Amino acid sequence: MIRNAARKTTVLAVGVALGIGCVTPAVADPAPDDGVLEHAGARTAADRQRVQDYWTAEKMKMVTRAGDAPDPVGKDADDLPGQDRTRPSSGAVWGGGGLVRKTVGRLFMTSYFKDESGKLQADDRSCTGTVVEGTAGSTVVTAAHCVLSGDRGDQAVWDTNVYFVPGYRDGAKPLGGFTVNTTFIPADYKEKLSPGSDVAMLAMNPAADGRKISEITGTQKIRFGAQRGQGQFTYDFGYSAEGYGKEEPWRTGQLLGYCAGPAAKDDTHPEWNHWGVRCDMYRGSSGGPHFVDFDAKSGSGTVVGVNSNMNRKDGKTFEFAAPLGEAARKLYLRAQEPAR
Repeated sequence: MIRNAARKTTVLAVGVALGIGCVTPAVADPAPDDGVLEHAGARTAADRQRVQDYWTAEKMKMVTRAGDAPDPVGKDADDLPGQDRTRPSSGAVWGGGGLVRKTVGRLFMTSYFKDESGKLQADDRSCTGTVVEGTAGSTVVTAAHCVLSGDRGDQAVWDTNVYFVPGYRDGAKPLGGFTVNTTFIPADYKEKLSPGSDVAMLAMNPAADGRKISEITGTQKIRFGAQRGQGQFTYDFGYSAEGYGKEEPWRTGQLLGYCAGPAAKDDTHPEWNHWGVRCDMYRGSSGGPHFVDFDAKSGSGTVVGVNSNMNRKDGKTFEFAAPLGEAARKLYLRAQEPAR
């Protein structure tokens, strides 16, 4: 858990501490003129293969808050034909199918932090991402804190081994796994670590057979500058990886979970323009999509924000999303450019 005492909010990534291996983390670059910070990912065949080999099924399953592999999930654990997915929920396994089961996935990465002695340590973590529409056919949206670690400014460090598994389920990659060609975040986020700009766009490398990720998963719609309203029915998806067992299978990190209900604004920090829903998904759901105009039967909707933090409102836990404003639109446009 990463907690800022002044903000009293909880960032939603989850991780397992490691020793640093052969990959050297890169310090974040100086801020560019257009406000978009760009970072090169796995651009060579050797780098792509190294990341693929790193994330074995066993290692992916081990990325939980507890640091232990959870019990295997049942084959029907997320096949719930009697589940009413149109009603409000503060947390459950997504028991249906549809496009959301293909486009939303678990995002893995190795992050870096300093221990008490000031030595840099590695930490395997996971978040959530979503494949969205775009001319490039390769765009995944997530949270900036899922790809950048360390402290603000010149202490910020790019995460390594970033790997996206759409439709992830219990260590399996039903649609394959994808490495990142280029990562884009707002320069403002690096300097201030502000939840108001906690958005990242990832330009993904193609699959081994040359197909773009969108050709395999399909895409969700995305909207920038969406007008949010109190009570607007919103769906929130993520791979919460608290490590709980059979009592709450949607928090093991092995199954896609969701929350749904009327939207409410985080009034404690109006400058962030965060809207959220009543939700208990917690760590690992960072970067997961907030949908409006979502059809529970087809599993399709429009992404208007990504999970950034938890906060209390009216005595209950809410999961709030960083908005997709002008800064996010700039990232998105850069992500449509030809691959490097």
